[in-house]
Amino acid sequence: MTDNSNIQISIIIPTYNYANFIKDAIESVLQQDYPKDKIEIIVVDDGSTDNTKPVLQSLINAGTVKYFYQENEGKASATRKAIQQSGGKYIFNLDADDYFLEGKLRETVEIFQKDAGIVHVGSQAKQLMPDGSSRIEPVPVGLLNKTFDGNELLKRFMNNNMLFGGGSTYAARAEALKQIDVPTAVDMFTDEFLILAILPMGKSYLIGEPLSVWRGHGKNYSLDAVTKDEGIAKSKRMLDSSDALLYYLETNGFDKRLTAIYQLKNLVNHISFKEMTGTKTLKDIVVFSKTVFFRIKPGMHLVKQYHVLNRLVPTRLFRLGKKIFKRNSATALQSV
Repeated sequence: MTDNSNIQISIIIPTYNYANFIKDAIESVLQQDYPKDKIEIIVVDDGSTDNTKPVLQSLINAGTVKYFYQENEGKASATRKAIQQSGGKYIFNLDADDYFLEGKLRETVEIFQKDAGIVHVGSQAKQLMPDGSSRIEPVPVGLLNKTFDGNELLKRFMNNNMLFGGGSTYAARAEALKQIDVPTAVDMFTDEFLILAILPMGKSYLIGEPLSVWRGHGKNYSLDAVTKDEGIAKSKRMLDSSDALLYYLETNGFDKRLTAIYQLKNLVNHISFKEMTGTKTLKDIVVFSKTVFFRIKPGMHLVKQYHVLNRLVPTRLFRLGKKIFKRNSATALQSV
């Protein structure tokens, strides 16, 4: 994998302290039924403090992996650098704690080659949880095994508060993806950003079978934090990432209606954070209501999809309602 002129596929792996998982991710690439001389694996180490580099050293020495180290700047920065270093026609994202299933590269490239207008290919994911259980990502059947205009698919995503085809299921045509400057500040929303940014540039296709495995564990952003303080810190970081993504949409000619929907999502994120920290006031509810119903004017469908009405309830009543719901649910289970 050293002849750059022959490279067709670039696998980018941004990583931070995933020494325990990253070799599994790389091995899943090496086991693909695709010519090895047409693949490059690019690892950008975002300032890991564990033994990531020693774990990879033999692969680095053999030229199997192209390894780049940078001071810790977040996933977005590491992803941007990996994209810049890539030389393939197609770029596949692979999180260091995930791995590919058989046929991932071959099936994805076949889709790209059938239609030069396709800039994004995703798939369903198999979700492997810490307790050993697993499930297939519940992508609506109507979105699978079809070519969509990227803008139309994006409208469906935004109007229904859903997003698929990202993370380790994400692949993009390099000539399109390299036109996108990934802002460092989108950080924890990097996966979401990559989808929102690429879809307006062409067509998209979601393969209707799991070709990637998302591995759930205690260090995942999407899983519950260990302590309340860690949960608040994680939520604040996510809030900053949401702000940065919204700013990108507002300043890069993104569709105005879809930007307004993302503004709605961002507002919900902000007031939900206040609920979490116990700082939501009546004034916050009034300002939130005015912005949503008099400026954005989302309509009842979006109000429902983004759970706007829940955010209008004072924090004490909201928490009381959650306690009652949990108590009633527990009682119902005991009576079964």
